[in-house]
Amino acid sequence: MNLRLAPTSLLLVACALVPRPGPTPDTPVAVHSHNASDVDVYLLCGQANPQWLGTVPKKGAAEYAISRERRLCAAGLNFFLVVQTKNQGYWVGPIRGVRSSSYVELVIETYAGLSSANLLDATR
Repeated sequence: MNLRLAPTSLLLVACALVPRPGPTPDTPVAVHSHNASDVDVYLLCGQANPQWLGTVPKKGAAEYAISRERRLCAAGLNFFLVVQTKNQGYWVGPIRGVRSSSYVELVIETYAGLSSANLLDATR
């Protein structure tokens, strides 16, 4: 009878040792601003469900993160920038194919309408 339980016990031990994937890490967003005003940064899936990421200080930098749930956007992720002194908004994007191994570099230009978002691979 012990001979029949041995393979089962071995299989149970092997399954316990197999590493299980942990939570998927967030995708970092590095923001650098050349703008002379503070800029509010929003993240959207397509043009819906805005999420305020934060405010980048004038001619400053900030770091944000995109969660796994937000990365799963078939329409592509867009940033919406609101220049506080002008109370005007500008679209940047869409970016597609954001993965946990990616990071996003968002550059806010002096004229925010020329801003760019680049998707880079963190493994390179």
